[in-house]
Amino acid sequence: MRIISQNGLLDAPYELLAISPYSGNMATIVGTFPGNDIGKGDRVYILGEYSSEEKAIKAMEMCREKYQGFFTKGNCMLDHPKVFRFPADDEI
Repeated sequence: MRIISQNGLLDAPYELLAISPYSGNMATIVGTFPGNDIGKGDRVYILGEYSSEEKAIKAMEMCREKYQGFFTKGNCMLDHPKVFRFPADDEI
């Protein structure tokens, strides 16, 4: 599955990203590539920014549900787009 950031500037394979709330602002979802050492200046990509921590958590749940759906609905890899774009704040 491909992950598209809220602003459309990042398009990366889900399997290669570590996705989490940003520790400095739990309402922001960020992605990093595993193995990167954030403390040494490696890039952190903003995947979505929300007005509350609850909305950020919901966006992460939506992403996981979309990914899980590819494995629980039979041959749905052919039936559904293999893309998840983090929704806008007002879409949650």
